Amino acid sequence: MTNHQSPIKRFPLLPFSQLVYDIPCWWRHVYRFPFTFLWKDGAKEKVRIEKAVRSALTNHPVFQMRTDWRGRQYTAPQNDIVHGPYHDIDILADGDDVIINMTVSRILGDGRSGEILMDDIRRAYNGESLKPDDYWGYLEYIEQQKQLQHYADSKVWLENEFTDDSIPVRPTLDRPLWTLFSPKVGVYQSDYSDLHQSLYSFAKEHVLSLDGFFSLCAALAIAEYCGTDAAALTWAYEGRERPEEQRIFGSLHRDIPFQIKNLKSEIRNHKSDLIREARNQIRSGIAHSDFPYTLTKPFTKRWNYAVNVLRVEDEHELIKLLPQPVEILPSSPQKYAYALLDVEIHESFDHLHIVYRYSATHYKESSIRRFAGLVRKYAEWLLTE
Repeated sequence: MTNHQSPIKRFPLLPFSQLVYDIPCWWRHVYRFPFTFLWKDGAKEKVRIEKAVRSALTNHPVFQMRTDWRGRQYTAPQNDIVHGPYHDIDILADGDDVIINMTVSRILGDGRSGEILMDDIRRAYNGESLKPDDYWGYLEYIEQQKQLQHYADSKVWLENEFTDDSIPVRPTLDRPLWTLFSPKVGVYQSDYSDLHQSLYSFAKEHVLSLDGFFSLCAALAIAEYCGTDAAALTWAYEGRERPEEQRIFGSLHRDIPFQIKNLKSEIRNHKSDLIREARNQIRSGIAHSDFPYTLTKPFTKRWNYAVNVLRVEDEHELIKLLPQPVEILPSSPQKYAYALLDVEIHESFDHLHIVYRYSATHYKESSIRRFAGLVRKYAEWLLTE
């Protein structure tokens, strides 16, 4: 009798990972992010550090993920866990210190993933057990969800709710979208630390998260910038609703559409109605987020170029999870923009910044400053009694 080996099970990429995979090869590197860490006085424990890093990577199946010619993902043992198709990690002695050079593609994980990996490195370094990462079980679960009526109903609901292409999803461009240049990154930062405490009080009173608050502010800013009665955008929902998803390194987040209409009508003068509508947008968006509307063709034609509101993990807060003092060393600045305009929420214990990361090929800095000023204007307006 001939023994036949079972075929390797393959899954579709998760929605955002699929977006990264689909980017033309000449632009793919914009989603590969470099990080360089200096582990102070670590040379004498380089072997222990390297072992901890390898253990942490091995604990997360996505680092042994491959993609086939059809863009489906499957697991395959790596010859060396620190080097793979979508990541490279080098651990080098530098005098008394250790340098960790890390490059990771966005196809592998979302904003929450970095925190999970850092915590596992700490656990492995201290000899603690690592909590399991059931990435492949999560993919099975997602495929099962696609067979449910709720998934089909969510698709219909989203299509009906967000089909009006006349509603702007970004501030008016300074240069046409089809401009034949590689998008160059621009960054503008606005300090909201003076409003930090007020925002916490507002969130508690109105049951509206920072994501919802700044989605509302950005939508209002887009509408005023474009001179329209409505505006839409996307916001990044962390997901990870089930306990078994909390330790998964993967791209589990969901981009959810958000829109505000009839801004020149009476509702425009009633904050409570506007806040209620924003809260409804957040809740209904989450309720129907099983279907990846904004990341699914043909809807991507519009939503790929929408403003995206997202929380970003503070790198300096992340490295505090490591067991020994670590510094983040400067790396070459990102040269290429991978979105037209992202509104990033950077929050830590003592500060709150909104970072506008944009395509300088399509927007002038003066335009982003103007847009940021409108976002601030509406933030102050909403917080005023």
